[in-house]
Order: sequence, then C-alpha cells, then structure tokens
Amino acid sequence: MEFTVTDILRLLKKRFILIAACSMAGLLLSFLYTSYFVDKTYTASAQFYVSTADSTAANLSELDYAQKIAETYINFLNTRQFYAQVLELSGLPYSMPELQKMTEIKTVQNTEIFSITLTSKSPDDSYRLVKSMETIAPKLIEKIKSDAVINVVDPVVYQPLPSGPNIILNTLLGGIFCGFLAFFLSVLMEVLNLKVISQEDLLKHYNIPLLGAIPDFAAEDSSKDKNITSRLKKLIRKSYGEDMNRGLSVQDSFLVTESYKALRTNLRFSIRKEDCKKILVTSPSPEDGKSTTSINLSIAISQAGYKVLLVDCDLRKGRLHHYFKGKSSPGLSDLLSHINSLKECLYITPYENLHIMPMGSTPPNPSELLGSKQMELLIKELETEYDYIILDTPPVNVVADSLSFIKSTDGAILVTRENKTTYSDIENALMKYHYAKANILGFVLNGISEKELGGHKSKYYYNTKNNNKNNNKNNGIVQ
Repeated sequence: MEFTVTDILRLLKKRFILIAACSMAGLLLSFLYTSYFVDKTYTASAQFYVSTADSTAANLSELDYAQKIAETYINFLNTRQFYAQVLELSGLPYSMPELQKMTEIKTVQNTEIFSITLTSKSPDDSYRLVKSMETIAPKLIEKIKSDAVINVVDPVVYQPLPSGPNIILNTLLGGIFCGFLAFFLSVLMEVLNLKVISQEDLLKHYNIPLLGAIPDFAAEDSSKDKNITSRLKKLIRKSYGEDMNRGLSVQDSFLVTESYKALRTNLRFSIRKEDCKKILVTSPSPEDGKSTTSINLSIAISQAGYKVLLVDCDLRKGRLHHYFKGKSSPGLSDLLSHINSLKECLYITPYENLHIMPMGSTPPNPSELLGSKQMELLIKELETEYDYIILDTPPVNVVADSLSFIKSTDGAILVTRENKTTYSDIENALMKYHYAKANILGFVLNGISEKELGGHKSKYYYNTKNNNKNNNKNNGIVQ
C-alpha cells in the first residue's frame, strides 16, 4: 500500500488523539523513570599536555608530531598495568574491567592535549580515581619513555552535582519515541486493515464509480441498534403509523435525504435509457445495508415522479415487508410458483408511485425459482408497467441467487459499509459478477461520518431552511 502526503495527513488527523496521548504518556513515563529509577552518575576529569622536545620530530611539524605522541601515550595508559596501579593507589573496590569501562581517554580536538574522564555512581569515587590517574599517568609514561614530558594543565576538580542522567533530554526522547511508535502502529493498522475506511480508499482500489455515500444516521443509537437486523426488530416493535423518521434529528434527516437524492441522480446518469430501468441491489456480506438502500432509493425515485416497484428477491430471509408494516405473502415466490396472481402479490405503500412485492412464502428451491423462465418473463411483464424496478437480493457471497437472473437487469449496485466490508469480500463479489458478465453500475458506501460527507451541507441547510423545520418530516427515510 502506497502512502501519499495526503494519506499521511489524513492518518495524522484521524489518529491525532492516539498519537498525542502516547506522546504524553511517553513524556510522563520517561520523566518518572529517569528521575526515580535511573542511577545518578558523577563525572571527574583531568587534562594533560604533551611536550614535543624530541629530535625525531625533524620531518614533522611540531603539532602533528605532538598529536601522534599523544595517541601513543594514550595507548600506554590503556593497559592493565595503568589500571592496576590506579586501583592500588585509590584503594577502591572496583575490578579492572569495571574501571576500564568507566574511563575514557582521548585527545582534545586533535591537539597535543589529551584528557582522562571517569564516570561513576559516586562523586567521591570519581574524584579519587581521577586524582590517582593524574598522579600515575605522567610517571608511567616517563617510565616507558624516559624523554617524555607530560604536564597536567587542568587538574581534577571535585564535582558534587550529578552529570547524568539528562532528565530533560530523556523526557523529550521518550515522548518522541512513543509518538513515532504510535504513528508507526497507526500506519501498520492502516496497511493491515482490510476494511473499507473511506470513499477515497474505496475509489483507489477499484475502477468503479461511487454512486452514493450514505451517512451513518444510526450512529446516535445504542450499539445494539447499529446493525440492520436490530433496526428491523426495532421497527417491528413500533406501532403502525408511527413516524419512520423518529430518532433522526432535523439535520441528520437532511443529510440522509440529500445523500439518497444524490444516489438517485447518479443512477439516472449511469443508466441512459428511456424505458424501464431494472436495477439489482446486493451486497458482499450481510448487514452491509443493502435492504435499507433498496427501500430508500425506491422512495427517493418515486418522489421524483417515477413509478417504482420494489421487489424482495431474498426468498430466504426477506424483510422488506417489515419496513412497510405489511405481510410477507403472497409474494414473489408464490407468484413464480403459480400459487397467486400478479395482482395479489403487489402491494401499495404510503408513498405515492411506490409499490412493493414481498418475498412470499419461503420456498425449498429459491435459486431455481429466481433463475427460472418464469422470473425472466415476470420481469419483462413488469417493465411495461413501471419506470424503475428495484430488486433487493441476498448477499452475493452468501448465496448466488442474484447471479441467476442478473442478465435480465440493467445492472447491479454493490452496497458496502465503511469499517465493516472487507476488500476480500468485495473482490469475491466482483469476481462472481464478472463471471456472470454482469454490469456493475457502481458502489454505495454506507455508514460514513458526517464530517467525511461534508459539514457544509448542514451549514447550508440551517442557513437556508431554518424557517422550514418540518420540511423533512415526510421524506420517507427508513432507519
């Protein structure tokens, strides 16, 4: 997955609270750990000057020669003999490896001066050890090289204040590390996330148009009411005639209504024909919102003055009749089985120009009925009476019922849900429709946030419609 600057900025905005919280936690933990759990250290040091009174320096400049001699003397001091003498003189209970690890001997900025720096957990120990080194170093070097001249230019000074740890630096580094770790994990979550996360994300994956983006108008409900089945049960419990739009604020009603109107408009441009438009609505998996989409799309089209028939082609678990407080039978299965007539299976709705045909009795052979010659003839008969026929079908990845009569339609709408539908589900569905040589009209993405939809719509609504608050009471949106 490739990340553009826009993707990174979107991710930072999306995960800002997480990254900020992790950074603050990193700052706090680093401060507490450094302040109370890291041992304080104390540093003492001394500096020595190397004299160049040596005839061997004839072919070298005095400074170059002094630097080389300083490096040689440092090697003299990095010996077991030197550290053993220091431990003997100081009388401190350190081992030779410990003392070597605590000590750093190096030249000062490429000059003829070298320094001895020692860091320990005690200011007294640091001072005593460096004082011992200050005494032993010149004697040891003169013993090895008799003409060596070493002078102490900066004697050791007792340092009562700790030299480390650097609380401010460690605190900042801890915060930065935790912030970057949170960002890295956010990127990893995005890469490993196989779900549709936004409109742009969906369009980047497929060369298929996005016909509609529907906001999550059930977001304010409790978590148990977030799926379609729960909302259906909630609707069933409501008494007949109760306003289907209850639970939606005026602003939410406007946003949802406009989203379905946009879907209606985009659909008209996708199917450029004058006679009846036959549209199959399905989804990759259950609870993506395909039945809700079918109903509200049918209502939106009928409100534009077109005669619409909504057919429940889910002969296993059809639920459209629940939304309209009607009966499930007689319906499609009964008509295809020649049990009832067409007139008996058609029902009017509270919405002008909208009729429905429920699923009917549950048959033992739903796939065979939908793929039968009777189904093909029925669609041809119905298209002479209606401007639009919306066919609500089962999820294609669960059962293949919709594939059996897809060729009798003008195309299919694939309904997906943000942060639920996975790309593997979509790819499986598209593959099945590809083999069936179906015409995919486009996607509908359910459950997007109002912020992603665009806050300007609600602002426009309140600025221009403030005196008409009841405008959406009869918009027909079904939860």
